[in-house]
Amino acid sequence: MSNTQDFVNALVVGTIKYLNKLNLKLTPDEEANLRKDLFDEFEKEFKLQTKTPTQLITIFIDKKFNINTILTPIDLGEEARNQIILWGLSKAKEIEKNK
Repeated sequence: MSNTQDFVNALVVGTIKYLNKLNLKLTPDEEANLRKDLFDEFEKEFKLQTKTPTQLITIFIDKKFNINTILTPIDLGEEARNQIILWGLSKAKEIEKNK
């Protein structure tokens, strides 16, 4: 997986694109809050991460826009989906290594 900053950037860009399709926009403060939430979670060791990227983004969107949706990696676009796949593979390898 790439570094956390690249991972978070791909997730935020994907979220913005998803919201644009719904005619919704993030304010700069909301975007900063989303970045912080994602960065805080994915800077942790894998074993301490409790949510997937799409779970965190779904929770964020629900709180901000009161939209009851369940996102999948595909909803966030190809780059975010690829980054999520790499994150999942890295997490699985780390968990397997530490068994």
